[in-house]
Amino acid sequence: MSLGRVLVEKFSEDVLNWLRERCDVVVVDPWTEGDRWQQEAPNVDAVISRKGQITREHMAASNGRLKLVARTGVGVDPSRVDLKAASEMKIWVTNQPGSNSISVAELTFTQMLSLVRHTKDADIAVRDGRWGDYLSFTGIELAGKTLGIVGIGNIGMRVALRARAFEMSVIAYDPYVPPSHVAGLGGRMVDLETLLREADIMTIHCPLTDETRDMIDAKELGQMKPSAVVLNLARGGIINEMALHNALSRKTIKAAALDAFAQEPPPDEHPLFELDNLLLTPHIGAVTREASERGEWGAVEEVVRVLEGKRPQNPVQERG
Repeated sequence: MSLGRVLVEKFSEDVLNWLRERCDVVVVDPWTEGDRWQQEAPNVDAVISRKGQITREHMAASNGRLKLVARTGVGVDPSRVDLKAASEMKIWVTNQPGSNSISVAELTFTQMLSLVRHTKDADIAVRDGRWGDYLSFTGIELAGKTLGIVGIGNIGMRVALRARAFEMSVIAYDPYVPPSHVAGLGGRMVDLETLLREADIMTIHCPLTDETRDMIDAKELGQMKPSAVVLNLARGGIINEMALHNALSRKTIKAAALDAFAQEPPPDEHPLFELDNLLLTPHIGAVTREASERGEWGAVEEVVRVLEGKRPQNPVQERG
């Protein structure tokens, strides 16, 4: 007997088959089948979302049927899932803490190394027959540089551990973590102003909240070294994108990498696209086989748990 009808994105067949043994499963890709996602979202008992949006309108249209929105990842961006509406309508929202922390930490160093060693531009030069341009790709070593980590939770902690292997000095800003935690990682807790002033490379790993929205704006970017590199693999909106554009175009900071935008996907004519000292990826921090597997299995287990009348293991908030 089916526990209910579940809307899911395109996951691994092993995960989907396990869920099909317990529920009626509707598989929809919200990017390529947007209209169908809109139609199906109000007509299910649970939604498992990697990227798909669940709005107040979806929740209201379900007329009390929807019981759970299970996220496969760590963060729950309010622009993707309306948390306030979910609380009001007594709908559980869950996430998978730690499921993507290794993958995001590894991508952080992928982007960091690419920026400081100019690998993207060097690849283009070789393909264009410009082998002799090699001196224009002179980079810097990470060893001896100061890495500033904004947000030292599961991901930030793993970034700090990897930074030690690269012989970097680590400083961190996180008002919700005791300094002893950072000291245990071989780093030093500082205030945000000190981090901005001292960091050769700053990487952001905090959630998007009212407190962190536009936390890195023109004033903050203006406090950084002209040689500084900035990475945001957390959530769009933490760095003000126009302030970042201005800093990069005026060369008041050296380079940046973004894996998240305030609007996803970003508009085709986004001003950041014109910059050559910016490395962009389409929110792929958690897009590895291992992270996807952890997140998908955790989410389907939450769905079954809730549809069986049990409390979820990882609720983002209490229901109203």
